[in-house]
Amino acid sequence: MSKGNEPTAYREMTAVDLFGKRIRVLDLTREIGPDLPVYPGHMKTNFWWHMTHRESKLRIGEESRFQGYGVKGIVMCDHISTHVDAVYHFNADRPDLTVESIALETLITPAVWIDLSFVRPRTNITLENVKGAMARAGVDRLERGSSLLYYTGAGDRWGDPEAFVTQYPGLDSEASYWILDRGVVNVLTDAPSTDNPADLSYHNHTAHGERLVIHTEIVSNINKIPKHTGFYLLVAPLKLKGCTGSPARILALWEE
Repeated sequence: MSKGNEPTAYREMTAVDLFGKRIRVLDLTREIGPDLPVYPGHMKTNFWWHMTHRESKLRIGEESRFQGYGVKGIVMCDHISTHVDAVYHFNADRPDLTVESIALETLITPAVWIDLSFVRPRTNITLENVKGAMARAGVDRLERGSSLLYYTGAGDRWGDPEAFVTQYPGLDSEASYWILDRGVVNVLTDAPSTDNPADLSYHNHTAHGERLVIHTEIVSNINKIPKHTGFYLLVAPLKLKGCTGSPARILALWEE
């Protein structure tokens, strides 16, 4: 490829023209790889060369100008890195609500984000904490059909796998039910789980299982969204048939 045809380098924030408007886009997605943090008990990720460019070139033949193609094999958990938890993940009675069944209306929504990083790791986030964070962010209510992102600061520990998977807070039952009863369709966090790792009651997972609402974990860059309201989320999990979750690409979008 000539120098003039080099593709644009990846940037976590950019601007695009969409439907006649200039839209800012921020990538909220963590990368996936063998050496990155994994929730305790979940499968680690592995990549390997299934076929190298040189191996495929040997099949094609040296007379072809084509350089050959490379293909990698992948083994990973359906709850790795930035990922969506389908309802079936926390409600064993709903095998119909696997990740490929999630409606687009749930994945493309208006959104708000709040800062809960003042809550100590390995404690429960209370309803009082949530309402206080909303007030400080100027969020007066949670709209039905919207998504709520909450920032704990856990993402700052991404480079320390042991700390990342153990040092964060989680939503308690009262806060979880209150959020869901407002009509929120997706709750997203930068932490490895929406639940406190020091409390095995899994308050938030239980609430989502009862209310049949998805949530999303290990979301990056929440605190880099320059406004607490007035933006949209696009969440794109893979359509993994029958799976309880999927890695997802997540974008925050707002008009420039």
